[in-house]
Amino acid sequence: MTTETPPDEVLLEAAKRSNANTNLSLQYWRDMYRTDGMFTALCDMIAKHEKPLVDRKLLCAREALDQCFDARERRVERIALRAIELWEEGFGK
Repeated sequence: MTTETPPDEVLLEAAKRSNANTNLSLQYWRDMYRTDGMFTALCDMIAKHEKPLVDRKLLCAREALDQCFDARERRVERIALRAIELWEEGFGK
C-alpha cells in the first residue's frame, strides 16, 4: 500500500470493477482506499498495470480547442461544435 491516494479515476474504476455503487462520493472511495485492504490492492494494481483511462469526450474537447485556437477562432459555440464533430468522427477510439 502506498501513502498517496491514487487518482480519482482509479478509485472509480476499482469501484466499478467491484460491482459497487459508483454514485457514492469520491471521499467515500478515498476512505475505502485507506481502510479496505482488498479495495486498496485493486486500486494499486489498476494504477500500476493499466494505462491511464481516456475520456474520449475530454480528448475531443481538448483537440477541438487546439484546432480552433490554431485557426484563431475563439467562440465557445464553434469549439463545442468541433468537439461534437470529433466525437462523431470517432476521434480517440
